[in-house]
Amino acid sequence: MTELDRPDEPAPEADAALDPILAELDAAYHELPVEAIQEARRHRDAMAPRLIEVLRQASAAARSGKAPEGQAPFFALFLLAEFQAKEALPAILEAFSLPGELPFDLFGDAVTAVLARVLVALADDPIELFDRMIEDRGLNEFVRWEGAQAYQLLVRDGRLSRLEAVQRLQQHLRQATQRDDHTAAGLLVSELVCLAPAEAYEDIVEAYRRDVVDTFWIGLEDVEKGIAEGEAGFLQWQARCPPTGIGDTIAELENWACFSEQSPPSPPVARPPIPPAVSVQDPLPLPEPTTRRVGRNDPCPCGSGKKFKKCCGSRRG
Repeated sequence: MTELDRPDEPAPEADAALDPILAELDAAYHELPVEAIQEARRHRDAMAPRLIEVLRQASAAARSGKAPEGQAPFFALFLLAEFQAKEALPAILEAFSLPGELPFDLFGDAVTAVLARVLVALADDPIELFDRMIEDRGLNEFVRWEGAQAYQLLVRDGRLSRLEAVQRLQQHLRQATQRDDHTAAGLLVSELVCLAPAEAYEDIVEAYRRDVVDTFWIGLEDVEKGIAEGEAGFLQWQARCPPTGIGDTIAELENWACFSEQSPPSPPVARPPIPPAVSVQDPLPLPEPTTRRVGRNDPCPCGSGKKFKKCCGSRRG
């Protein structure tokens, strides 16, 4: 992933004035730091370079085996996306390129909740970026998944047609099948289902025939259901797509369980379940599906009582 020149450093006096804001962001664990976020907005031009440096320092520390425990990198991601700071993209990519669980150590469930949205908003050439993410076996599997998930956003935003997205993901699936890349094959099939992928059906069947798609993630029957739904199913998926980018960090985070006294459900950490067939003219509420994708923080379905990422998920690569 390419790296751009760093932005100009802020003046020392301005830099020191931002220290209390960063300290408050870093210490915010159970209460959303609304005042600090608002202050960061008021000093946007000076704050953006500091937030970028937070990400760079966090990445360097994580690579050295000393991942920071504070929340500053987490809030830096949201604020830089809200600021539409494209100059932050190299630092964001560097952080999410960290191996293993390190991206989750820095950003928690923001990896699966907002990464695709952030990258679609900040990248000038998103398709090339997402193609590299999908193909890079060195990335965390959920980071790779966000690269595939981003294609849905590009279609919803009118930057790609449905057919173009299917064809590109289909090509990736062919390559993953040839390379026995089980991680890529599974995430690609999961995202293709959302696009009513009749054009890619033969390649999907071939991936299952060669046993490179783990049916633990998604079964061929789900693919066939998605194809059978056709345009109606595709429109349902598009209606569910979250907005590109981060418009308001406070509004985005105020209902996250970790910042809410009412503790509502946490943001999704895996792709949404396959919807049942539904008529476009009769969009009834969707019943609970019978097939469910397992999120990394969900209880493992094997019954061990551990989180999936610490149990069966830790053995999938």
